[in-house]
Amino acid sequence: MDTNQQNPLKQGVPQLPGIMAAVLKNFPQRPQRLLIELALNRFFAADLRDNNLDFLADYTIAVIIKDAHINFALRLHNNRLQASSIPAHVDLTLSTDVYTLLEMISQKEDADGLFFSRRLDSQGNTELGLYVKNFLAALDPDESRYLEAGMKISRHLIHIINFKHSKLTKVISS
Repeated sequence: MDTNQQNPLKQGVPQLPGIMAAVLKNFPQRPQRLLIELALNRFFAADLRDNNLDFLADYTIAVIIKDAHINFALRLHNNRLQASSIPAHVDLTLSTDVYTLLEMISQKEDADGLFFSRRLDSQGNTELGLYVKNFLAALDPDESRYLEAGMKISRHLIHIINFKHSKLTKVISS
């Protein structure tokens, strides 16, 4: 069975509640990408201003959030992050699930551990993948009020998903 299709409960990773997954799956791609682009440019405004994301110049990264049916290409253009549909050629593909992404954003898990455990999968340009991993590992919520807010929201969402997961696990094991 393809690892992308495995049941997250069998892997021990809580899954996105079904209603949320359905909403995200049916959310129009263009507005979704515009919201992602806006959020990323706000979260990383200081890093963009300080040219800390220049390592992304001339590269395209595919981001796939499997259980939320979210996928987009990310690139740096004129010192802004741009989200678009995924082109035929990308330099790096990052693939994960919502829960893992929330753990990374909230810093409950570090990027190194998530890459090592293959919960955050990286395919393609190894050097670019290392730059991305190191950048994510070095994020400091004190540098951005948006990043700090994102971390707090992520922690709350993890709590909600854990609660739903524990209820579902009890039902399955009964």
